This record gives sequence, C-alpha cells and structure tokens, in this order.
Amino acid sequence: METPHADSDGSRLIRELAHLTALDAPTGFEEPVLQYVRDELTVCCDNVECDIRGNVYGFQAGDSPAAPQVMLTAHADEIGFMITSVLADGHLRFTKLGQPTDQVLPGQRVRVLTHAEVLEGVIGVKPGHVLTAEAARQVPPLSELYIDVGATSAEEVRNWGIEPGTPAVFVGPLMATRNSQRFFGKAVDNRMGVLAVLECARRLRSRPVRANRAFVIVVEEEIGLRGAAVAAAHVQPDVVLAIDTVPAGGTPDLRPEELPWSIGKGPLIKVRETRGLSTHRPLRELIRQIAGTHEIPYQLIVDTAGITDGTSAQQAGSQIAAAVLGLARKYSHSAVEMFDLTDLCGLIDLSVHTVEALTDKTLLRRL
Repeated sequence: METPHADSDGSRLIRELAHLTALDAPTGFEEPVLQYVRDELTVCCDNVECDIRGNVYGFQAGDSPAAPQVMLTAHADEIGFMITSVLADGHLRFTKLGQPTDQVLPGQRVRVLTHAEVLEGVIGVKPGHVLTAEAARQVPPLSELYIDVGATSAEEVRNWGIEPGTPAVFVGPLMATRNSQRFFGKAVDNRMGVLAVLECARRLRSRPVRANRAFVIVVEEEIGLRGAAVAAAHVQPDVVLAIDTVPAGGTPDLRPEELPWSIGKGPLIKVRETRGLSTHRPLRELIRQIAGTHEIPYQLIVDTAGITDGTSAQQAGSQIAAAVLGLARKYSHSAVEMFDLTDLCGLIDLSVHTVEALTDKTLLRRL
C-alpha cells in the first residue's frame, strides 16, 4: 500500500491504521482490538486495566491535584453481522450488528468468524436476468438476504464451525487513493478514533502534564453506547473527550446543507448531537481557543444523524464536562469508508494540546 507522503509520522499512522482496520472486531467480539490496545497502552501508561465488559483503561498520572481527571475514549467495535440460522442447502441467514447500510449489502464480500478459522463468503444477490425492472431498483429486505460460504449442506456448515451466533464482518482492506492523503476501507469507524487515543497516550507520556489521564477503549458502541457509560462510572472523570468518526457531506448525492462538513477540512468539534450531547460550553470554547493558537483548522457541527459515546459517558456522572471530537468520513457504515489523513493528524494535535491546557478544574465552570 502506498504511504501518504514523505512525512514519516503520517506514514506510520497509516500503517498502524491499516493493521487496526484489518482486525475483525464486530460488536460483542472486540477481543482482537482490545488485545492490541492493551499491549500498546502497557508501553506508555503507568498501569493498564480491563473490566468485565471488555473496556481497556490506560492511566497516566499528572503532577497537579488541582487539575481535572481527563478521560479520552473511543470505541473498539465495528458494525457487522450475526448468523441466525443455517438453511438445509448450506446458505446462512443473518441479522445485523449495529447498522450496516442496507443498500450496499447484496453482492458484498464478508468474512465469517468461527472459533477456529475465518471463512470467506458473499451476501447473495439475485441474478439481474430474472429481475423485473422494478425489482432491480429495490433493496431486498434483510429477511430475504443470505450469506454463501460455498457450503453444499447444513452438515458441511456445522463441520466448518458455523452456528447461530457466529459473527461476520465486511471485507474492505485499507486502500490508498491517488490523492496521497485519502484512504478508504472497512472499520474506519472507529479504528481512527482508537488510533487517535493511542497516539495521544504516547505523546502525552513524554510531556509534563498537570492532569491525570485515562485512555479508554470501550466496547458495544454500535448497539447503544453501552461500554462508555460503564467506563465513565469506573474512571469518574471531570472531563470526557470522546473521539469518533462522523458521516460527512461533500458528495453529489447530498445537498450542501444536509451534512455541511467535509473530509480534509480539519477535525470536527460537535456543538450538539441529535438526541444527545450538548458539548460543555467552557470546554468547547477552550478547544476552539487551542485550535486557533496552534493554527489547527476545524469544523463546527450541529445535529448529526447519530450520537456518540460522549452522550452516555457524560450522563454516567453528575460532574462531567464532555466534548466530542469528530473525524469526518464518507460512505458511512459500508466497506469503503473514506477519510483524509490530515484530519486525523489535526485531531491528534488538538487533543494533545487540549489535555495539556486542562490545568485547573476552575476552567470548566460555567458561572
């Protein structure tokens, strides 16, 4: 795979992101990412913990009791599928883990993750030769879709280790485009966020920082923001910085006002989430001030189509100031989510400088 440009730091980030996106870790089966994160945090944190839910915590001590406890978090899980039944001829019925986009499913390559091995498969698509013109324009309901792994019978499927409850994921390796900063692949949501949290932990390890830091990778975001609430209750932070990817505009099929932010124009600072978080105002203004000081371009966004772990984390305690820092991505919840490397680099810089600036809890007061 091509490296993004001559800058060794950008190339290193892309290599690590390619590895992270290649790990198959749908909701409820996040262990490959969690193991990687635990190993990496062990190198740069004072201590590392894992809770019974699977959340991974890396802690770094600050040097001031007046500074807030800061939690940087991102979710490990990716969207995917789960086998619900095996048909007599060896085809597999399935349901969704999270919300893969229905219209891209027919004909999509998948990997079925048994305990013993990974099996390649495809979501079947009815031959166009037998479809009416009207039927060819319609998206089949999930109940009519199936996965084909090449089996010829239910017995063969069982012998291969597939049973109800077996997970599956999209196939979509991280690929470079001709634009040296733009890449696409599966699980960009939210392995970009995972990488950002890891990189912040590495950089902050070697700097004098007043605040205590918790770097937390959580589970089960795609099915209800579940892991973050547990993690925030455990850490009891004063500040939560949730890092996640966000659906972006800038494509011909969207009106400019539908999603008025784009990849390549800087990290996103959320003002408000639909049905969710309203970013803590003093924290938001501090982040904007830091971005201006360090000449980091950013985009303000209001009312995205979804909510993030920032919402559930903030509600886990009564004294939490929360903000969501976003990374714009095209083609959300597909196998070809596209992003711009400059956004990731800018977000990491912004996050590091924000943590360094959180020197006293009084900075968070609204009155």
